[in-house]
Formats: sequence, C-alpha cells, structure tokens
Amino acid sequence: MNRDVDTLIGRLAPVTDERAGLLLSEETAAGLADRITATVPGPDPVPGPAAGPRRRRPVLVTVGLPLATAAAAAAAVTVLVARDEPGTPGPPVSTQVSPKVRLAAALAFTDRGDHIDVRVRDPLADPERYRAEFEARGLDVRLSLVPGSPSLVGTLVMLGTSEGTRDDDVTAITAKGECETGGGGDQCPVGVRIRTDYKGSAEIVFARAARPGEQYNSAAPVTAPGEVMHGMTFRNHRVGAVLDALKKRNVTVPEYRAMYGNESRDLRPEQVPPTWYVHDATPWAKNQVLMFVGPAPSK
Repeated sequence: MNRDVDTLIGRLAPVTDERAGLLLSEETAAGLADRITATVPGPDPVPGPAAGPRRRRPVLVTVGLPLATAAAAAAAVTVLVARDEPGTPGPPVSTQVSPKVRLAAALAFTDRGDHIDVRVRDPLADPERYRAEFEARGLDVRLSLVPGSPSLVGTLVMLGTSEGTRDDDVTAITAKGECETGGGGDQCPVGVRIRTDYKGSAEIVFARAARPGEQYNSAAPVTAPGEVMHGMTFRNHRVGAVLDALKKRNVTVPEYRAMYGNESRDLRPEQVPPTWYVHDATPWAKNQVLMFVGPAPSK
C-alpha cells in the first residue's frame, strides 16, 4: 500500500515558485496582495537600527500620519514625503535563505515605458527581499511595512527620497475610494511609480494590519469608513456616554490626553471623570482609541 502511495506521489508534477508566478498577471497578484495585507497580520520583520542619524527635509504632504501628534492633528491623515541628505546610510538588514529555496516575487512591477509601477505582492516578506528585487532593476529602494489603522492597510504611508531627486522621479500611485484622508478626500496612495533611470535612493513604507494589542504607527481619521468610530457623533459629548457607545462596539480607551494650559498630559482611565467632555479621538490599536478630553466642551 505504501509503495502505491509513493508511486502516485512521485507522478505529481511539482509547480515551482517561478512557474506559479507566471500563472498570475502582475495586476492580479497586486490585488491579491491587497487582500492579504488587509486580512493576515502575520509576523512583521523589523529593520535593524539606523547606522547614523538621518536628516530629512519635508517636501509635500499627501496621505499618512504617525500617532505622536497633538490633539489638533488627531483627525488628519498624511503621508510624509521627505528628502534625505546625500550619503546617509540605511539600516543594516540581514537575512538568510537556503540556496535550494527559490522564493516567489515579493513585489509586483509593471513597466510603463520610462517608469515602473510598484505594488506589494507579499506583505509578509523580509525587507531584504524587497531591496533585492529593486536592486535587480538597478534601483536603490528600501521598502518596509508598519501597523496601520484598518482603513489605511495596504496604502502608502511614507515616501522618502535622497537629495536631488526630481518631483517626477518617485511618485505615489493613487486610487479613488481606497481610504479617507483628513481633509475628506478619497484619493489614496496604493503604490509608487519610479523612473527607470532613477539613480537616487528612496525609502517606502506601507501600512499592514496590526496584531492584537499592537499600537498603530499610522492612523486615519477615527470616523473614516472601516475605523471603529465610523458613524459616531461624539465630540463635546460626555466621556461616560461615549464610553457606553464604544462598549457596544467592543472598543476600549487605554489612554487619554488632556490639556493643562499649553501642556498636554497623559491620563489613565481612572483619572478621567465620566462627566468630562470628549474633544477628539484617534485610532490607537485594534479595537482601541486614544481620546482627547477636558472638563469643559472644546470651542
């Protein structure tokens, strides 16, 4: 019996990663990657520490915002686009893959004449694989993924390029309706377009799904479609009433912020009276929000 099974297994035609990659078009693979990024948190490789301080100068703002912001910026979503000073080294990243293993492509490249469109195909890949695939095309690009709030998953949240980069060398590819920006727009960056003759360096960061308890690195407005407070009216409502409404959605508030003069202070839940007022809120982690409060309604 075992010999019969072995014979049947031996007749199976193996499909290599290279062959499997040919079975999907780049656009189809990119679409599948979007769905994977949105639903499979998985392990996330963490780049090594930077070899030295990186100096950046902001160039423009389009879509993505780190959470360490003031209350006034809590509802905004921005993508920071920056320029690095020349000669700044990137973080050392090491990875070891058996020479017998051939990995499927981690990125989807679509040639557009003098440009290449790039989207994430495997959101769980080691950042070194992304770098290697860019290097194979003669491009010096580092790509990584960070935890983002639900409506930002799969979108570009940071793009940085070296000094001397032209405006059209590395640009964001946008798609209508993929997310909601702080200003109410719905054109979201879902990939990057790079000139084929680009000789500078770039750093690209996409949002991925956060694991339970993992704090978001980039967050959309808390009321954006897909976010935990979508459809809620809460500003200048009592803290106790808002907490009751959040409880029905299985959402908690692990931390608060309150202004004392010009100083913002961190408060624990037990330090915030239910009679205080909610000034604003921002996504914090899966099923959690950070709330900005005060003893009086905000103006």
